[in-house]
Amino acid sequence: MNDRQEQALFLQRIKEVTAKAALNGNAITSGELEEAFADLHLDGSQMLKVREYLRAANIGIGETLPAEDVLTDEEKNHLEEYEALIEGIEIPSDNVLDAVKLSAMAGEADAQKRLTEYSLKKVVDIARLYAGQGVYMEDLIGAGNEALLISVSQLAPLEKPDEVDGFIGRKIMDAMEDLIAMNLDVRAAEKTVEEKVNLIADRARELAEELGRKVSVSELAKEYEMDPEEIEEALRLSGNAITDISPSGA
Repeated sequence: MNDRQEQALFLQRIKEVTAKAALNGNAITSGELEEAFADLHLDGSQMLKVREYLRAANIGIGETLPAEDVLTDEEKNHLEEYEALIEGIEIPSDNVLDAVKLSAMAGEADAQKRLTEYSLKKVVDIARLYAGQGVYMEDLIGAGNEALLISVSQLAPLEKPDEVDGFIGRKIMDAMEDLIAMNLDVRAAEKTVEEKVNLIADRARELAEELGRKVSVSELAKEYEMDPEEIEEALRLSGNAITDISPSGA
């Protein structure tokens, strides 16, 4: 397995661990964490970095972190306002609710609308499970509400009303997990770019100090057996801020 494959597998493991933790109140056990990365054979310092990353993402290791402990003040205010907005929605008795679910399963638009309203609190409850994973609470609730609207129109294949809550809940969770995974991909890509730029900047500085002048792309590529196109890309991504590389790029 080459370095790129190992990095891709590592990022996949991070996403899997994050998703698993989200399903368990934003927490994962030490045993589950070790098992997730067992095939990558990470050393002690690498596992420590994984733990630090998870803690920074507000994922508890061996303990559940309450949503209120990981939300920003802005998120708490938004959550309070949203909960106040839907607080007045009264959930009917089980018999009436089952009748609404059956009608929604049959495709009745009014029943689907009512079921959507009754399920808004479910979205908030699920969003709390995913709090603190790099996605704002407002965005989690937005993704959950969108999934809710879609899911109430997809109930026809279900056989009984008691299957409805699980179906809708899973769709809401899938939407939030996809949003978190997308955010992880973006953050990982940004981290990779940052590391690449820093590496090239460090090597350019070393060579410039040795030669007593700015260096060219070709000199840097030859000295460190690097791809000139990668150096050019790093220059572009940094906004030509790597000052030890000559502006001409020759």
